[in-house]
Amino acid sequence: MTGKKIIISLAVLLLLTAGGVFLYSQNTPVPDEPELSSETDSEPDSETESQSEPEFETETLLQNPPEYPELAPELPESSPQEVLLRAEAEHAQYTGNLYPEELPECSNGTCISGFSVREGDSIQAAFMIPAAQHYNLTVSVKASAPGTNALLLNGVEIGRFTLSDTEHFTRFTVSGIWLPAGQAELSIQETDGNFSVDYFEISDHTELAKIKYQKQYELSDPEASENARKLMNFLSEHYGNHVLSGQYTDSDKNTELDMICQITGHYPAIRFGEMRSYSGNTSEESRNIIQACQNWAVHGGIVGLSWYWDAPSGIADILTEKTDFSLSEAIPDSTLTDENLDYQIDAALLSEAEIETALENQQISPECAAILHDIDQISEALQTLAEQDIPVLWRPLPEAGGGWYWWGADGSQSYRWLWDVLYRRMTEYHHLHNLIWLWNGQNESFLVNRYDIAVMDLYPDENQPFGSRYEEFLWLYRMTKHKKILAVSECGSLPDVNLLCRDHTLWSFTALWNGDYLKNTEEEALRNFYCSEKVLTLDEIKTP
Repeated sequence: MTGKKIIISLAVLLLLTAGGVFLYSQNTPVPDEPELSSETDSEPDSETESQSEPEFETETLLQNPPEYPELAPELPESSPQEVLLRAEAEHAQYTGNLYPEELPECSNGTCISGFSVREGDSIQAAFMIPAAQHYNLTVSVKASAPGTNALLLNGVEIGRFTLSDTEHFTRFTVSGIWLPAGQAELSIQETDGNFSVDYFEISDHTELAKIKYQKQYELSDPEASENARKLMNFLSEHYGNHVLSGQYTDSDKNTELDMICQITGHYPAIRFGEMRSYSGNTSEESRNIIQACQNWAVHGGIVGLSWYWDAPSGIADILTEKTDFSLSEAIPDSTLTDENLDYQIDAALLSEAEIETALENQQISPECAAILHDIDQISEALQTLAEQDIPVLWRPLPEAGGGWYWWGADGSQSYRWLWDVLYRRMTEYHHLHNLIWLWNGQNESFLVNRYDIAVMDLYPDENQPFGSRYEEFLWLYRMTKHKKILAVSECGSLPDVNLLCRDHTLWSFTALWNGDYLKNTEEEALRNFYCSEKVLTLDEIKTP
């Protein structure tokens, strides 16, 4: 209701209907009061009124959006069976300067050699696929010198292999490729050459079909709030059956969300915002993201927040190459001598006074103190949501394994220390128990002990469709030992729901990035995603 003030209840109600649909909304706001004069608006009548629940303007959602029919997934017929097809290289079609070479380590005693990136050199193996299903595609190769080359399926690259072992043949496999029944061809595209081929192989793939989605996934915080638990229960209930739609916004407005609704008739279920402007040492324009989260909760939506953290001191930036902040300098020594006592500092739970004392006594560094102060500042901002028990899909320290952000640049050990300090200070010291922690390390060596949902940022190459990204799904599935919900925390394009269903990889939620990533998404792709019966939108998760 634009231009009018409403009072938001401090309790957020999360309910599950008998039919299993997630209901999420604030308690019904009080009826609109007549607008007050500016004098009354700025000066409360009493001290009691000045300390009452916060007032803010709620951004109105679009009325009477367009309507489109719900789309059922279109799945290909499948008849899984055991398959093992092999084409020896010497029986494949090869041309140019390639030649058969007898080697005892070859499976049939002979391989094809001579690959040296010369024009006209090629090798192709033809197969007759007996059944429509997922397959593993393999080539057995041996390097004569280190190099990288590519495996092609029907002329399209499906994977690159780098060889360094010049003593043995190595099997390079691309797993989980869907093939219809009929003809298929495997070939190699040379980049560096310098290898020999023993055979090509196609076998049935069963891992995707065996993916298991648990009925319940627990939160890592034993004191998690009631509504955080209810949201996690809802995510658990729908994981493997539905994908929640999510969209990043570029401000505290719903511009991107309105655009999606105008095109598809639906708002996303999750509104993702970014907390960079709340960093203590930032040059980012101040934005009231917290109020935007409250507004979204009023409308029954789910709140998601990422924290791209500007370096706590020194040059303010998130990128390693642009800041002079060093995370390793922030980590206290394991033991410090204070008079005649060995003292091990536990930075996560220091009070403000203890931080200053530890800093004066050189028990912690200025970098450590700056980190703690920033965590306190971000926690203070999130306290409003905690008091209202608005659960937050909380994603700090994203993409650490890439090393391009300062929180990942000093390696996995430093990152894991920072994650532990952040987690404990926010939950144990600031008592923010409404957070559902999303781990976005993008690298197994960066895996942490306490988190709730494993997520990945996925940006396909230009002109490459998103597909289902089942390779990354399997990677996370194996790494988390099947014990975590998996989701897409950022993406540059929308997944194909039909492929998600076909490949048994129904990510819990996806989150399309803002700006050009949304603007360049075709309207048909948006409608196909948001109108799918497998995708949950705002109107399908909130109370009427």
